[in-house]
Amino acid sequence: MRGGMKRAIGTAIVLGFAIASAAAQMRRSGEISPLLTSVEVSVQRVDRLERWLEAVDVHEPGEEDAALDEAASWTTGDLRMLWGDVRALTILLRNRRAARFLIPDGGKTIEVLYAPSLIRRMRLLACAAAGRLAQPDCMALRAVLELSPAMRQLAEHAGEDRARTGEDNYILRRAAVLHADVEVLAPSAAPPAAAPRPAAPVLGPKQIRIDTSDGVSLDVREVGIHWELGRAVLDQVIPKGAERPQPGRDAMVRDWYRASSAWMQHIESHDTQHIDRGRDIFPSDPGLLFLSGTLHETYARAEIQSAVRAAVVPAGFSLDILAPRVELRRAESFFRGALAHAPDMAEAHLRLGRVLGLQGQHGDAIVELRRALGLLGDDDELRYDAELFAGAEEEALGRYDAARDEYARAQALFPGAQSPLVALSQLARRRGDRAAALAAIQQLFDLPPPGAEGRDDPWWNYHKAQARNAQALVDAVRAPFRRGAL
Repeated sequence: MRGGMKRAIGTAIVLGFAIASAAAQMRRSGEISPLLTSVEVSVQRVDRLERWLEAVDVHEPGEEDAALDEAASWTTGDLRMLWGDVRALTILLRNRRAARFLIPDGGKTIEVLYAPSLIRRMRLLACAAAGRLAQPDCMALRAVLELSPAMRQLAEHAGEDRARTGEDNYILRRAAVLHADVEVLAPSAAPPAAAPRPAAPVLGPKQIRIDTSDGVSLDVREVGIHWELGRAVLDQVIPKGAERPQPGRDAMVRDWYRASSAWMQHIESHDTQHIDRGRDIFPSDPGLLFLSGTLHETYARAEIQSAVRAAVVPAGFSLDILAPRVELRRAESFFRGALAHAPDMAEAHLRLGRVLGLQGQHGDAIVELRRALGLLGDDDELRYDAELFAGAEEEALGRYDAARDEYARAQALFPGAQSPLVALSQLARRRGDRAAALAAIQQLFDLPPPGAEGRDDPWWNYHKAQARNAQALVDAVRAPFRRGAL
């Protein structure tokens, strides 16, 4: 599609390392610190873990409450240490006799060491998180007497949840909801990491964010790892009837990945590692395949490509955003994958038609766009996009009358949109019809100013239209965990 003046584009690219998947966006290209073999845990770290458990238990999903403020206040360094202690806690949730904690961290394994008094305290916290205070091992620890009132309340809630669901995933699911809420309600709220102390090395993942505007890289900074914490806890979900963690069999985990991936694209905060992990767990899910396609379609855009070329990435990292032709092929593959599992997904046909056209496959593109138009129903915004793209493909094929009709249908759907008028003017000029070209441009000049009522142009929001339902998806994930729903 040729028409339409560009609007200012602000976006962000999130890059992570340490436990990246094979297709992660950010990869270690070399060691930047000595290889760690063990990390000793302090009392302060276990204190923070206990506060985390309380926040997970009392947070009301979707609300900016004190629990959310607590989680959002921790520095990036705090969160990385918390990540290691949460990983240890998930081991104790399933086996409270565990005494050694080996945590995979990038290409190495870190042993997390707890003093005897702290390992006892960790077991007490695991008893509370599992809601198992009456079990012999927890009774031997005198858990009922030694735990704080907040932890006894957590144990009560976890036990009630197990009685209702038949599962032992209470703290895991609620933790994923809490950390998602930090990102949704207080994004990038974590303060910078405190200055490192050589005597207390930190394990765990690290993420940086590259902020851009109109293709210019503006800022590179470290951000909190809340999404990573959500992924880590959901990896340990054991579905009802299973004997080991199998998140790929769990509907809530799937919905969390769908909602979080859509939210990221809705706010233009792009994180390849996150959606790659979701797709690793749910390789056949059409929703995640579709959003993977839209992510790589976005990466092919000129604004992203320009920002990537200009970005100064910290030493030891590299961007996994490739040339436009490669990103378009990636997008095409994911859209085809989505359609293999959901043949009637109209928006996947629309997007597939768009990326095929951008690759010069105009005949195949128009076929997909026609399929999309046959499935879209009364969704005017997507019909507008499909008509606009179909016009561009007909024009590329030399079928100028058909192209004019497609552009005119797009204009009829949104009379205040400028893109069809620009496209009609360019088409008329291409055909040598100067009067028609000037008439279309005059219509554009006669439109109300941008921002006025009726001046919408869906093309301006095409790059995030795939995530129009992001808020509804997030709300649906939260709903079962609201106190009123229990």
